[in-house]
Order: sequence, then structure tokens, then C-alpha cells
Amino acid sequence: MHLPTNTPQYFFDDTWIASSRYLTRRWMSATVHPDPALVPDQPWEANELLLFGTVVRHGNEWWMYYSRRDETNHMVMLLATSTDGVRWWKPGLGIVERAGFTANNIVLDPPRKADSFSIVLDDRDADYPWKCLGSMHGENESGWGLFAWKSRDGLHWEEIPGRRLRTGDRTNAMVERVDGKFIAWTRHPDMMKRGAGRVAYRTESDDFLAWTEPQEVLAADLDDEPMAEIYGMSAFRHNGWFFGLVEFWHSVPDVIETTLAISRDGLKWRRPVPRKPFIGATYDWNRAWTSCASNGPIIVDGQMVFYFNGRNYAHGSAYPERHGVIGMATMPVDRFCALEGIAGSFETPVFAWPGGDLFLNLDAREHFESHQYHTPGRIRVEVLDPHGAPLPEWSGENAALLSGNTKKGGVKCAWPDGRSLDAMKGREIRLRFTVERARLFTFEARS
Repeated sequence: MHLPTNTPQYFFDDTWIASSRYLTRRWMSATVHPDPALVPDQPWEANELLLFGTVVRHGNEWWMYYSRRDETNHMVMLLATSTDGVRWWKPGLGIVERAGFTANNIVLDPPRKADSFSIVLDDRDADYPWKCLGSMHGENESGWGLFAWKSRDGLHWEEIPGRRLRTGDRTNAMVERVDGKFIAWTRHPDMMKRGAGRVAYRTESDDFLAWTEPQEVLAADLDDEPMAEIYGMSAFRHNGWFFGLVEFWHSVPDVIETTLAISRDGLKWRRPVPRKPFIGATYDWNRAWTSCASNGPIIVDGQMVFYFNGRNYAHGSAYPERHGVIGMATMPVDRFCALEGIAGSFETPVFAWPGGDLFLNLDAREHFESHQYHTPGRIRVEVLDPHGAPLPEWSGENAALLSGNTKKGGVKCAWPDGRSLDAMKGREIRLRFTVERARLFTFEARS
């Protein structure tokens, strides 16, 4: 097996587990912050903010593109800015007129009924590096479709004439190209006629103009409750994996929660079992709907920060009842899944150590609710030969012992006398991890 350097290895499957005893795989959820990050506090925002949008880095700031829908269901795209990803401002931009003045933060006012704006950054286009993909009704064409806009500065937008693709009304484009292609997760226009209910489709493009016929990639299955559907999905790529933030719709009660899906190629997806929310209904302001931004998380001080739309209703509410805000959920970097045990162990398959030091992302607290420095647990790491026999200078009394709560991505694994696993560079080995009242999220060869 090949172990790449500087890439955390997860335990989403058994790729790195040749054998195990007394361990369980635990999937984690993000923590929803009690106060929304943005609320509708300006007259032009009506009473419902939507995170059909994207959060991107721009110079020394974060730019959040979000939406609002008014009493006529007309949707516009707005911009908020932040220097730390936590506190947000709504600048008076002077671009779009509302109620006779332009001192607002609206950047795009589409000419027809629209939905689901996504910002894409295209480093191959020097003239128009900012692009926007959204669902909109056609001028002379019935129904929804994908429409596109372009911008030189991310503020002033020009519509690219013509419908790009006939689709449904929910679309999230990935914020950057993937292997040279633009990728979006959408709905097939004939989705409901096909009898599967709402499912997630993928479309891609070489030029942002011509998009492929949507291909079904994710649907509810037998591990889901009856009458559940995949309402939509955004996705991001991180450490060699695609992570899907799935809008999972429960028809009874009418609630949409964000669940997790993972994929190696963005085509074949699987969702953790047992099924549980990644960002669930937590407070009154998101009791009925959560849906994430198109970009995935940003990282702030060792925390992955996910921005999402929280609403007090899912379907059918009249304008005065509807309320929507933008929330924030966090989890320590790369802690999507853990191997957890009281006195368990596992061994890796045989692989060649690529060089560098071994880093572990671990939590040796006995309970997740414990104080962050109350870490009585530990993880023991031993080096074995390809046949599974312990190497005496790296095992037994000479094993590496680690404890603590490495919330910012990992801690270096040192053997007695400060020896580094870099000494094993190029040799075929196995690793044995013994997990005592602790959990291990990732391991990494870090050069």
C-alpha cells in the first residue's frame, strides 16, 4: 500500500485496518453555535436570510455570498464580509437600488424567479475570475434551468446570456475546479417523473457554459426511514476525499437536516451508518431546516467552521411566518470519524514508510464532555515487521505513548530517546495502535 505524506488518513472504511479488536467506529457531528452568525436586520433583507451561497477568501477578508427572499418570493444575492470568520459586516456597496437608495449590500438582482446561487473562483480566467451559477426561470423557456453570471471583482455581475442547462431548482457548484472541470450538484428536471423522489445529481463543465446531462449520484436507501429524500447537496474536496453535506428530508415531520456523505471520486457516495445528523435541528431558529453553503468549511484556529441556513419552517409557510438566519457549526479539524475503545487495538496492512514523522489526531478524554485537559487515556504505537512480529526497538517497553487532546490537527509521535519514525524510511512495516480509553481520528506521515 502507498501512504502519501502530509495527508491525514481517515478511518471511514477499512483501508488502513487489517485487523482490530474491541474498537468501534464513531461518526461525529458538528457543534451548532447557539447564536446565528447573520440575521435579517436590514429593511431590504425582509425576514428570511438563506445560505444559497458561498463563503470564499478574498485578500485578508472572508466574503459570504448569501440570499434573501421577500414576500413575493423574489430572491437576490448579498455580500457580508469578515476578518475572522466569526463577526460579519454588511457593507453599503451602492450597486443595486432598493427603495430609492443604494446603500445596501445587494450585489445581484436577477430578472426572474431565482434560487441557489453558488460562487466559483476560476484561476484560469484572468478577465472574469469570479463566476456565479444559479437556478432561474427562463425568459422564454418554461421551468427552471442553470444560468450563469461573471464578474471581474466579485461585486459587479454580468449575466451570461442563455440557459446553460435544463435542471431543477436546487444547485450547488463547487467553489473551485476539480481536475480541470467545474462540478455542480443539482436536480434532473424530470426527477419526480422518474419515481425516485428527490435525489442528488452531478453535472460538470469544461468552460462553465456547456454542462453535461445530470447524472444521479445519491438517493435514499434501505438504511433510511420510509418517505425520506435527498433534497440537495453541497460538496467539498479535502485530503483526497469528497465530502458531501446532504440536505436530508424527513417527510414526517417536515424537517431537513444536514447529513454527511463521503466519496473518493465524487461519483460513488456512501453515508455513515447508523444515520444521524451532521448538523441537526438544535435551536428554535433551525428547528425545521439546515442547508450548508456550497464551499464546505473554513478553518479558524484549529476549528472547521461550517456555515448553514437555519429556518423555522421547511415547506408551505406564509410570508409572515417564515424566518431564516445563517448559522455556524464547528468541529476540530478532521474529526469526522474516530476509532474508539476502552482497551482495543488494530493493525495496519503492510506498507512502506514514506519518511517523516508520524502524527496522530487523538482525544484521550474518557468522555467528550470532560474538561479538555482531563485526558487519562492513551494510545500506544508499535512498529511491526511485514509478518506482524514486533520490532523490539519500536515495540513493547519501547513503544511510543501519546495522550492529550490534539484539537489543532495532530501531535508528533516520538519513541523513547526521541527517536523518529523517519529512521524507517523506505522499509515495509505494519503499525499497531492500542487505544486505551481514547479515540483516534487520523494518522499522518508528515515530512
